[in-house]
Order: sequence, then structure tokens, then C-alpha cells
Amino acid sequence: MAQDQPLFVFDLDSTITQCELLPLLAREISAGAQMEALTERAMGQGEPFEQNFRARVELLKDIPLPRARRIAASMPLFPKIADFIRRNPDRCRILTGNLDVWIEELIRDLDMRGRCLCSRAAVSGDRLLGVERVLDKGEAARSLPHPFVAVGDGDNDIELLRAADFGVAFSGARSASPALQAAADGLAQSEEALMKLLSGFLRDPDFAG
Repeated sequence: MAQDQPLFVFDLDSTITQCELLPLLAREISAGAQMEALTERAMGQGEPFEQNFRARVELLKDIPLPRARRIAASMPLFPKIADFIRRNPDRCRILTGNLDVWIEELIRDLDMRGRCLCSRAAVSGDRLLGVERVLDKGEAARSLPHPFVAVGDGDNDIELLRAADFGVAFSGARSASPALQAAADGLAQSEEALMKLLSGFLRDPDFAG
């Protein structure tokens, strides 16, 4: 890929997929209320993401990995976004805090193997033991080659959008927060609007931020 052609960097949950993975996994073990409480600790009380993510993984770690992978692979996708990624795999990347062992089938289906930065798990057979490393999206974003266009939907994507040459706050599955919108260069309130925006960069191979 020529240096002046931008990468397209996507968050995963509620950006490529139409829902969030962790609540789906929690429902599998009837732990929806506990997951909601942990999520509220992160959003309402400002608990650090890594600490909160490790607590959520602890809640879910007894789900057999094959079952967790099937649940992740069955999440509905935004079809036009997924098609864009599959048609432009060399120019796309995914940054997600989700665990590698949960999303590997989904990533393979999107033709993003080797192009996804995510959190890493410790496993034994078909069982999840814990988290080896939690992805720092800001740090990962700063390691990407420029120029790149970033797309995210949540507050944990703020540093990703700030690091990008052009950051897009996406309100496809839920409204992008005011903080994310403030960090973004553009707002897409639908899948169609996002595709129109990204297609413009494809037509402009000399984009340099």
C-alpha cells in the first residue's frame, strides 16, 4: 500500500458489529445484571478500563471458548461496513479491547487475521484462565502508520480518534457521546453516512490528513 493511501481503522463492538459482545456472553450464564453493574462502574464511576475489563472477564471466564467464539461469530454486523472491510482488507485494521480467543472466528470471517490489535488471553485447553494483556487503544493507535482514518462509537475510542488524521464518531448502534464527538473530525449518524464518508477517502488516494 502506498504511503499516501490511508488506512481505515475500526473499533469492533457497535462499530462493525451491531451490538456488544460482553453482554451477550453474560446472558449465556445468566449474569446480565452483574455485567450491567460492572459496566456502570466503568461509565458512571470512572473505574479504569483495564481494571474493569479484567473484572468483566473474570465473570465470564467459565464459558467454554468454543461457545464464546460461536456467540461472537454470530453477532449481527453492519453489512455495508463489513463488506467495505472485506473488499479492502489490506487497507483496514481493527482495534478492540476484546480478547483474541473470543473473536478469532469473527476476525477470520472479516479477513482481518493479522490485521487486528486486541487484548490477549491466557488459556488452558478450551478454558479461559484470565487476561495476559489488555489493549491500550491510545498506545496502539500511536503505533499505526499515517495517514489513517479511525472510526469508533464509545468513549474508549477517544484516544484512537485523537491519534488519527481524520477521526469519525459513529452513531450506528447508539448515539456517540458528546466527549467522543468533541474528539472527532466528523460524525456519521448512520451506516450509509459512514460509507459515503469513507468512499470519499477511497476516491482521494492523495489524502494525507
